[in-house]
Amino acid sequence: MKAYENLFRPAYEVIAAVGWSVAALAMLYVTVFSKAPSSAFWYMGGLSVAFSAWRWRQTLKLWAFKISLAGRPFLFMKASVLSGLMKRQPSKMWMGFGFEWGPEHTQRVTEIRRRAVKTVMPPAWFMKLKKVKPLDETKGAPWIHGVEPEEKHIYVPLDALEGHVLVFGTTGSGKTRLLETVVSQAIERNEVLVIMDPKGDKELRDIARKACIACGRADAFAQFHPAFPTHSVRIDPLKNWGRSTELASRIAALMISEDAFQAFAWSAINVVADGLIYVDKAPTLMTLRKFIEGGPDPLMERVLKEFFNRHMPRWETLVTPFLEKARNGKLPLKLSAAATPELLAYIYFYRHEVPEEKRDQVIDGLLSMVEHSRDHLSKILASLVPLLRQLTAGELGPLLSPDAEDINDTRPLLDTKKLISGGHVLYLGLDSLSDGTVGSAIGSIILSDLTAVAGDIYNYGDAKPKKIQLIVDEAAEVVNGPLIQILNKGRGAGFVTWLLTQTLPDFIARMGSEPKARQMLGNCNNLIALRTKDRQTQDFICETFGETEIQAIERVQGTGSKTDDGGLHYSGSSVEKLASTTVDLFPPALLGMLPDLHYIASVAGGRIIKGRLPKIIEG
Repeated sequence: MKAYENLFRPAYEVIAAVGWSVAALAMLYVTVFSKAPSSAFWYMGGLSVAFSAWRWRQTLKLWAFKISLAGRPFLFMKASVLSGLMKRQPSKMWMGFGFEWGPEHTQRVTEIRRRAVKTVMPPAWFMKLKKVKPLDETKGAPWIHGVEPEEKHIYVPLDALEGHVLVFGTTGSGKTRLLETVVSQAIERNEVLVIMDPKGDKELRDIARKACIACGRADAFAQFHPAFPTHSVRIDPLKNWGRSTELASRIAALMISEDAFQAFAWSAINVVADGLIYVDKAPTLMTLRKFIEGGPDPLMERVLKEFFNRHMPRWETLVTPFLEKARNGKLPLKLSAAATPELLAYIYFYRHEVPEEKRDQVIDGLLSMVEHSRDHLSKILASLVPLLRQLTAGELGPLLSPDAEDINDTRPLLDTKKLISGGHVLYLGLDSLSDGTVGSAIGSIILSDLTAVAGDIYNYGDAKPKKIQLIVDEAAEVVNGPLIQILNKGRGAGFVTWLLTQTLPDFIARMGSEPKARQMLGNCNNLIALRTKDRQTQDFICETFGETEIQAIERVQGTGSKTDDGGLHYSGSSVEKLASTTVDLFPPALLGMLPDLHYIASVAGGRIIKGRLPKIIEG
């Protein structure tokens, strides 16, 4: 067992240090100013100097530890300095200054929490000499980081971060500064970067833009923000797909319910998407909304005409008798009031004149939707139509359903595959503060598109895919099935996902239960915790760090008396023993006391790091 250390006691060594220093000066005085033989005094003086140096070294070491409890000044770091630190170890990410947290630090934390911090600080004159800010002028508990007086540069292997990263931190704790460090390094490494920010933090956007300019990648930066459509790129979240069913799954995943209504919504989207593809029309959110909200009749008419052109020679002549009957109301076929005579004639002709073996599955599916009761159809699609409206209303229409042939719209046109192949840095401001529902829907559908691209890279990409950093701030607002799939399987496609949130209950509320939230978050192999106040979140974080043993001195005293024939007898006892006890490696309560920009992290398969971050400035 390691020897017990008490770093919080008074510096008793200073008394011996002063005594030996006085003795050394006395020996020097006697040697210089006295006529006594000097050889013995030189010997004693040298011995006094040696013991004085030894004791002063012990004293200063103890004081150095105590003064570290007052914390360190806030750091500003130039971007050029950060670049130099990256070049030292290019296969690792620089994560600030700190140390690896071990049982000895837990021991020191336990000891200091038994005392008032001011009682263990060095003398006031020593504090002034070192220009240390008084404790009552500091924010948080700086002694948490100060339990280790020697800090160093913290590097984390990039391979370790491929297991995804979960970040907890309350408002103002330093999440933006953490992202500043991560984003700056990712851009300099020429990685693809997607930043999804529900609240639309302008500072975070500017951090990414300035980092691109500093690295000579100004053209790589792009931004999307519904509140600033003129400065946004256009993104088509339905551009990339391998099978048409992916489009239906992508939109249906935005619906929270998992019942028959969602299944029918999936079927309706799939039918309409197949019809659009059949007539060589790219499915977009706008066209899907048009034919689901307004009815699929116009699309059905175009699809049937295309089918007849492909498979029925002289069909115009053959369908003419049915068209005449439809115009005269004599065709035995009833559809909605919006159905045109042409549509009635085409459907009747298809039903009665096209052999069963020549019919097309796409047409049959769309036809079943057309013949469905319009009132009943509107009821079972009641949750889908509002969702499509949210994603296509106002300026969102041309932003998320861009028309590549519109020469009047000069805004850049982007999709996720082009984003990755072009090595872009995309900032997505979802404007959830103004409209949380729409912001969540935008984030979710773009995540769905990223999932489809990840699957394509995984199936058909190179052996070593391009690294894609996906940063999702306020992640609980956009969690959906596709994001979980990226966490589960995205590593093989080069995705490194950063999920940032304030508390664990945010995910529990989104997922519906704590087991589901824990199941999702279990995909993140790395955890970074800034200051957080929620007790449930604190327990979740600290259980990741595990437990350790600490030592404690136990003192027991007792007295007793008894009377017998010999008179009154007194007895006494005093017992002191060193005992071990099991505690959390990092006490949960400390998470609520961390200063700004300070963090505790579990990375690289269990490595526990206590670190602090600087603010990156230009230069």
